[in-house]
Amino acid sequence: MTNHIYRFFPPKKINGVGTFQDAGPLENDPLISALSEVAAMFPLVEEPDFMVSLGTGAPRTKGDKPSMSVSGPLTLWKDGAFPRLWRMFWEKMRDRHVKQVFRTHPRYHRLDTEFDGELPRLDDTKSIHELQLKAQEDHSVCKVIDNIARCAIASLFYFELDSAPAACNGEFTGTGSILCGVRRGDPAFKVLLDKLSKCSATFYLNNCPISGAFGDGSFIGKDGNFRKRLELSLSGRFTISLKQGDSEPCNISGSPYLIEKLIIAQGLNAYFGRADHGKRKRSVDGDLPTRKRQRIWIRNSIWFEA
Repeated sequence: MTNHIYRFFPPKKINGVGTFQDAGPLENDPLISALSEVAAMFPLVEEPDFMVSLGTGAPRTKGDKPSMSVSGPLTLWKDGAFPRLWRMFWEKMRDRHVKQVFRTHPRYHRLDTEFDGELPRLDDTKSIHELQLKAQEDHSVCKVIDNIARCAIASLFYFELDSAPAACNGEFTGTGSILCGVRRGDPAFKVLLDKLSKCSATFYLNNCPISGAFGDGSFIGKDGNFRKRLELSLSGRFTISLKQGDSEPCNISGSPYLIEKLIIAQGLNAYFGRADHGKRKRSVDGDLPTRKRQRIWIRNSIWFEA
């Protein structure tokens, strides 16, 4: 939230539950809390596929000006305890430090627009149209939106082991498949594959291109769904990414992977049955109908508004 939060959003009391206040003053950009939730919900995933932070506008940042030695009432007014606490409060409201820390993180995407003057008040409904035009005409966010789109497309794909790989001297040998969360019965399935085919999209395994092209038979399983088989011979950690056109590759969902975590996530180590009584995958059953095979899709992304 922005200005006048206490005036427009007073505390609310729910009988038997407690009193609640808008969390904007404490954590206007809830990125840290969101990451904590991801860690609790998906303990086998190192980090989200991507994070999108939607801003509501911010004052344009200005370059630091050299400080001047000033004494008297002006110094007391600018650097006294109450003005400093007030500035700290509004700085916390904007959570600029959180944004600065994550600004260079490749999976963090911030969509926001800057104002040259004062931010509009929360109750200024007359400025809605002006704000809409400002957001639409802000070309600085176009590149960010394109990056988000590429990440979202890459996160539609994920990887599964066909069976538990053989281990020898720290090396794992086995097979697996890149799958897609969009199934053949979905109208978006053909649109997605056509889009990736036109831009000559390519999968990469540890920065090495994977043979084949979208649209050929090697990318489709016997059931008609997307399936690209891979043979693995690696030390345990690997990355699968999708390069779309001339853009930088984006990791598919859950990547980078650890063989040990994939085995646990897919229940391939449950030799005496799993807690949910599901069957352990004992052989390559990738071409069986979806309802007859276990599928673990590790995918998580964060969207939040601040």
